[in-house]
Amino acid sequence: MAHIATPEFLSSLKQLYPPQATYVKSPWYAVAAITLGASNCPEGVPLVLEYVLKDLDAIGATHQDRLTATRKIRDAVFKSGMICGFPKVINALILLHEATPPALQDKETLRNPDPSVEELTQAGKAYFDQTYGETAKSTQALLSAIYPDLGYYVTNLAYGYGYAFMGATSPMETSFAMISALIAIDTPRQIGWHLEGAIRNGATREEVRAVRAIAMQIATAAGVVWKQPIPDFQ
Repeated sequence: MAHIATPEFLSSLKQLYPPQATYVKSPWYAVAAITLGASNCPEGVPLVLEYVLKDLDAIGATHQDRLTATRKIRDAVFKSGMICGFPKVINALILLHEATPPALQDKETLRNPDPSVEELTQAGKAYFDQTYGETAKSTQALLSAIYPDLGYYVTNLAYGYGYAFMGATSPMETSFAMISALIAIDTPRQIGWHLEGAIRNGATREEVRAVRAIAMQIATAAGVVWKQPIPDFQ
């Protein structure tokens, strides 16, 4: 299915996101990579990187810009794994790694490899509360009620170790990673949660709707069929 991520298609997706001050600041390419991987089209993920690096070369971007964009794709795809499943993420990251120039590959973890439980809990709770706002307590209570281990995992590991790290992707971009993966796997309840979460994490409604549109176009091209309409803002 790699033919989905043609330069023409990627160019059309890029135009959907509101203009940003710099190329690397726009999250459209991370959204595209996530949705391709989550839609089980991992062959398209390295094509996104290839497209982005060509764009950056064309504008005379620095090595740091190239590294920032590459890390943003890599980390956003990683973060999506807690939603769409790590087998899909592994497949996407293998192909992405093979296509990544050596100078843009990371050799060591970006995250602290030995955090304490207290550090994970504090970081996870902070980002969870920020994302869910006034619904944080009820959502955490729901997760813990249906399975206490799930409640612990979400706060300490998914949010504490995975999502709360902002060294490559911002709080807003992390919300976009969740939305993109959720659209690809057809989970409308959680899509609704994270549309609002993205606003709490700094996005505008225009930006969130752009992410929604990008993910829907890719998922449609990949053959995803939704059982129910994809949520939008009320």
